[in-house]
Amino acid sequence: MIFDDKKYIAKKIKEYRKKLGVTQAELAEKIDIGTKQISRIEVGDFYPSLNTFFKIVETLNIDLNEFITNTPNEKNKTRKKLINIIYNASEEELHFYDRLITFANDESAELKKNLMLKRVY
Repeated sequence: MIFDDKKYIAKKIKEYRKKLGVTQAELAEKIDIGTKQISRIEVGDFYPSLNTFFKIVETLNIDLNEFITNTPNEKNKTRKKLINIIYNASEEELHFYDRLITFANDESAELKKNLMLKRVY
């Protein structure tokens, strides 16, 4: 599946607008743009300007992390947990996690290689 960031942004904006029970016309009025523009943003036809984006986020009370930490695999709880741990880590912790993951990845690759060699013989 190809990730479409316009569609992702559109989905989040529409989701939060509906959660608050706000119509497209009401949102458009609150942020001083046209209803058609909100509609086009919500279907992913185009990106909002940065100024409009921040107005939408503020009006709908959307945490910017919704656009940063979530991925198309947002249902994967392990991925989300790891992203949050990394996102909240200090520089020292990031360095440690990097070394730990690199070590685990290297060991995993070596183990896979050895298992493949055993299958051949």
